[in-house]
Amino acid sequence: MLTRFCRYVDKVFDFQSLLGTLTDGRRQPRISTVAVFLSVMMLFTLRRGSLNAVEQDLRMPRRMEGLVGPRLPSADTLGRVYALMDSESLRHMLAAVNHRLKRNKAVGTIGGLRIAAVDGHEFFR
Repeated sequence: MLTRFCRYVDKVFDFQSLLGTLTDGRRQPRISTVAVFLSVMMLFTLRRGSLNAVEQDLRMPRRMEGLVGPRLPSADTLGRVYALMDSESLRHMLAAVNHRLKRNKAVGTIGGLRIAAVDGHEFFR
């Protein structure tokens, strides 16, 4: 189910090209910024409560290796890299996703505000 969700997100939002714009302040990273971002995205997608909880998912054999990559980050790395991430590239990514949602009429407008509802129980349907 998770793989199907990721394929859908990539198809609708051209997520791979958006991920390429993410940067952070590290000079020679062992673990890519994209791997860190995808790990935290899985934290929210799977409704985990903390970075330590998603680290346990990452440590399960072959559970997220295909999604995140071969070098899996620890909880400490997730927090440290997110503190160094370039906020401008994250804003650009969020703006692109919001623009696509509006074009696909997935987000309504009430009084100039955009409204979206996500049902967490049927997230993958």
